[in-house]
Amino acid sequence: MNLYSPFAFEEAEIINPQTKVDPNDWHLLRRLRLPEKFNEPQKGPSKRAVIVDLESTGLSIENDDIIQLAVLPFDYEVESGRILTVHKEQAFEGLREPAVPISEEASLITGITDAMVTGKSIDAADVAAAITDADLVIAHNAYFDRAMAERHWDCFAGKPWACTLTSIDWLREGFAAGKLDYLGMQFGWFYDGHRALGDCEACLALLAQTLPKSGQRVMEAVREAALRDDYLVRAVDAPYDLRDKLKQRGYRWRPDGLPNGKVWWTMTTDPKAEIDLLRAEIYGAKADIPFHKITAVTRFSERVWETG
Repeated sequence: MNLYSPFAFEEAEIINPQTKVDPNDWHLLRRLRLPEKFNEPQKGPSKRAVIVDLESTGLSIENDDIIQLAVLPFDYEVESGRILTVHKEQAFEGLREPAVPISEEASLITGITDAMVTGKSIDAADVAAAITDADLVIAHNAYFDRAMAERHWDCFAGKPWACTLTSIDWLREGFAAGKLDYLGMQFGWFYDGHRALGDCEACLALLAQTLPKSGQRVMEAVREAALRDDYLVRAVDAPYDLRDKLKQRGYRWRPDGLPNGKVWWTMTTDPKAEIDLLRAEIYGAKADIPFHKITAVTRFSERVWETG
């Protein structure tokens, strides 16, 4: 529970408190209205983090480009993960002209057209100022956002990153999907999505929620995942006819033409167990399987492929 509500009005203003209808038979959706703060400080130190979201010409990291960037700073309590103050006055949002045209699908989703971004640019100094005090950068799908953002703004490279999409097993928490708008509806809100700052606000509201199964605050779980050491394991020259088995284990394909590409790869906290499994079930031999450690400073970045 948070001290301050992310809604403009309370449930009791709409639903008769004396209703005899089972609450399990209805679900109330209200427009998200991010408060100036979610909670007052209680104990221990607090830190600054930022939510980052971007809109792009399409969904390809390799071929598309950024058309909008937003940064939303906030404070949180380190020990509990409680969200404290939302620094709306320090939020940043800007449009930029991309190197490639905006796809029709992206324009329909975001409402941003080529005419709207013509001649627009985002000053790197403004972006650096927006994240300078942050000890953590958070995005919903950081695999996409970080790779795209670091292409244009070096300031993101030195910061630890976290991801609200991949850091939580949303299925085990009772959710059918991890999309931001869907998760918001499950927690009781809707918003005008697919514009960068609006998505930042929805992501921050998500961080303030408590997970229904584990009982953890989302921010607490996301930060724990960021602090964890992972290992990038590459199944080099894995047999082609076993690709479905690799997919079932969560391996992804990195295309040829990219650094250390043409390979199946995964992240794990136990590289020895993963390598033993690959040798037993994929290679059938004592193969040389490369791996290296990943921390929050490089996680989700294309720079993880520069070593190993």
